[in-house]
Amino acid sequence: MADLIQIFADNLLPILLIAAVGFFIKRRFDVQPRTVSLLLFNVFSPSLVFSQILKSKISGDEFIRIFVGTILFQLTVALIAYTAAKLQRTSPTERANLMIGSFCLNAGNFGLSLVGFAFNQEVFSRAIIVFIANIATNYSLGTFIASNGHESLSKSLGSVFRTPAVWSLVIALFVTNFHIPLPLVVTRSIDSLGNAALPLMLVLLGLELGQFGSFGQYRLVATGVIIRLLLSPFIAFGLGLLLGITGPALTAFVIQTSMPTAVLTIIFTTEFNLERDLALNLIMVSTLLSPITLSILIYLFQH
Repeated sequence: MADLIQIFADNLLPILLIAAVGFFIKRRFDVQPRTVSLLLFNVFSPSLVFSQILKSKISGDEFIRIFVGTILFQLTVALIAYTAAKLQRTSPTERANLMIGSFCLNAGNFGLSLVGFAFNQEVFSRAIIVFIANIATNYSLGTFIASNGHESLSKSLGSVFRTPAVWSLVIALFVTNFHIPLPLVVTRSIDSLGNAALPLMLVLLGLELGQFGSFGQYRLVATGVIIRLLLSPFIAFGLGLLLGITGPALTAFVIQTSMPTAVLTIIFTTEFNLERDLALNLIMVSTLLSPITLSILIYLFQH
């Protein structure tokens, strides 16, 4: 028990405190999260991806295993959430909410920060790959589900290629594979922007949570949280073993796929007229309960 408390204090409490700063700022000054979100989406996150891929020593085979594994994981979780929603005879909007709340991982705001605190650079570099694959699935499958099929899957997939972090990944892989030297002024600028991404992600998490109203829709929220926090680690571990993901990659894969619901789901609910309160409840409850499950996972992987 003492070890778990220490893990929480060292790795999760700093995340919650930084997010609390954003929460306070939202409640006190009513700062709009969209401005911070746009900066992260277009500048800081792509810089973080680029700098980390350049520093990492990840083989192409391992990269593919992690990337494909993340997508397969999200598809599996989406299917489980769909089945659970059908059994509970939910409405189409509730079903869409539950599905995207279950498979959209907070692998950026929460995940990268936690992995950075709890593990070494090898694990962090591989966590970046999960983050990118998660973005690709969120902006394709997430858009398709949130629109209840009104957006074609091909159009939804097209949104992935308008994501700066994805292009940043492609360029970084090109530079790395062809050993293209970059001027120091470029690498230092990108590294500096990338270093600012993690704290800004956590402040944004707090700003988003600052919009929370009240708890409700307990049955659906409980279903989503069980899938997101309790079932996900077992699904990820099984998929990881099946795909031959081992060592630091397996640690990054399981930890990242066990994160709470992504704040991105709020954007989907606003854009496609889903139930915003349900999305906020899924985010808030899964975020508040995740330190328990994540502390246990970190303990298991560290020992």
